[in-house]
Amino acid sequence: MKRYFCILTVILLLSVTTVFAGDLAIYSGPSNTGWISAAAVEANTELVMNHAGVKALFNSIQNFGDGDEVGDDSPLAEWCKAHTGNGRQDVILLACGTTPSSLYPFPNTKPDGSNVENFIETGNIVINVADWLFYMSYEGGVRSAENGPGGAQNVFDIPGLDFNERGTGHQTPTDLGEKYIPSLKAFRSIRPWHVEQFANSNWDLVIFAQEDANNADPVVAVSKESGEDGNGMIAAMWQSATPNWAGTDPRGIGVAEFIENWLSENATLDVHAQGKLSTTWGHLKVNR
Repeated sequence: MKRYFCILTVILLLSVTTVFAGDLAIYSGPSNTGWISAAAVEANTELVMNHAGVKALFNSIQNFGDGDEVGDDSPLAEWCKAHTGNGRQDVILLACGTTPSSLYPFPNTKPDGSNVENFIETGNIVINVADWLFYMSYEGGVRSAENGPGGAQNVFDIPGLDFNERGTGHQTPTDLGEKYIPSLKAFRSIRPWHVEQFANSNWDLVIFAQEDANNADPVVAVSKESGEDGNGMIAAMWQSATPNWAGTDPRGIGVAEFIENWLSENATLDVHAQGKLSTTWGHLKVNR
């Protein structure tokens, strides 16, 4: 009887692993080439998609490019809506640093209740690299009307929030940065997080590199409120006008390390279910 109980328990735990594993969508559409080149977007996307540590965390990884992102009935919009409130924590990576109309219609035509805001508020995760997050789109290869600072202000629900350049911009890795993003090196951020603007907000900031107490990048903001899918998160990383990075581009390997190392510990991704399975299986073997 004990043997059958153990087998049934393992089957149930395997089912939990499948149910709670999230999915990753990458938007690699047209970029603002003064901030990140098309070649860099393509190379970084390929690196993340094929990174063993990233692949192990998700049920599926899908790449959405030019033509997939226009309007509310586009493939990217449909993916976003299907992964909102589904009981799993899913991730969108804006590898090109722009936010298309499928996620947030420009110019700020839906300041509340956009697809990307709903996605985050129900407990999912968005990662942005290069340009000012939620600022505008280059879908179709043409610069859209700008959301300007209003895009981030509306999604974060923080009036007056901005990412304007200030200070020297030189960011030095923190202890957390060195631990979770080992490839992270000092660099100059043109669009740093203004840390003081998040005081008394609904967000806690986790800082991986900073110039001083009020200027930082990369950073991930974690919602203090839990939604159906978990605690929503927004990461903006390496927001620097660098079309092609000299040496190793951190916007590829750095994002992969952030996902594999930090998100695997702090988000409800597949690794948690796998860890629970191995721990419980070890307990069953010892006690049968």
